[in-house]
Amino acid sequence: MQNKTTNPTSSSGLSVRFSGSIAEVYEEVLGAFLFEPYAADLAQRIGQHHPAAVLELACGTGRLTQKILQQLPPSAKLTATDLEADMLKVAKEHIHYPNVDWATADMTNIPYNDNQFDLVVCQFGLMLVPDKLKALSEMYRVLKPGGQLLFSVWGLLKDNPIWRMGGEVVNRFLGINPIAQDPGPFSMKQEETLVWLKGTGFAHASVDTVKQTGTIATAAMAASGFINGLPVHLAIRKKDPALLPAIEQALETELISQLGNHPLQSPLSAWVFEAVK
Repeated sequence: MQNKTTNPTSSSGLSVRFSGSIAEVYEEVLGAFLFEPYAADLAQRIGQHHPAAVLELACGTGRLTQKILQQLPPSAKLTATDLEADMLKVAKEHIHYPNVDWATADMTNIPYNDNQFDLVVCQFGLMLVPDKLKALSEMYRVLKPGGQLLFSVWGLLKDNPIWRMGGEVVNRFLGINPIAQDPGPFSMKQEETLVWLKGTGFAHASVDTVKQTGTIATAAMAASGFINGLPVHLAIRKKDPALLPAIEQALETELISQLGNHPLQSPLSAWVFEAVK
């Protein structure tokens, strides 16, 4: 299988990579805190469609993958892909189902045939792609006629304080806010995305705002996960690795003052898009 893999970079030139130790911290610290509630929501929606062939893009460490497999009958097939081999490695260590295939794949050049899948799903991945319209076109191409597209992206930054504060603290030290970059976690807009979906050829495109609450044992864990389990870690290391402890401590202090501690709870808000080919 041939497959083009490009490494996305933001408009500031910062790399959006989830490689090396970032993948492990992402899963161990941030997984349940930020991503598990939305994986449950998406999996419930997937179960309503009863697909036989599913493609998951940007599967990461497999939070959604696990829940999709729990919803699918054994006769259905899930192809779980990610751009980062290190993320897939973590996912494969804790997910063992006979009806899942794993592959590295770039969603702007999906290495599968036209009209191959009943459903394409992506959790918190599209907003990290430089050419989002090309990715949507590729999703449309590999879907069967009548197939479903289902994906989530983060909503407004102001409605996600854990992300907002993390970006602001990093900005104090680096003079840039990686969270506010494009591509980046908050680089998509509702109306623009709906226009893209319809322009690509999708019918019945819709969006829901899904609000959750992320809970983690301590502010220290949240700060460590944010600084060491996201690509912001690479931006800090590029500037000065010695800054890492100071930024982590500053973020912990900020989180305690605004979100509390033992446990820390943060409001979360995402958009879930659905469309039909």
